[in-house]
Amino acid sequence: MEPTPKQAISAIRVCAQLTRVYKRIDLVRLDERTRNVYILANNSIEAEVIPTGEILWL
Repeated sequence: MEPTPKQAISAIRVCAQLTRVYKRIDLVRLDERTRNVYILANNSIEAEVIPTGEILWL
């Protein structure tokens, strides 16, 4: 399973935004159950990118 093109671009955008403010990226994973890309930064900041590319900050 691979992320959709919109999802991949949004995930890269989230990671770039986080590293721009010096937040460490701890985990980037495609959740096979939900098909969302999960991003954990600095052990406290969580985001999910749904297949349409929309970003959900958790």
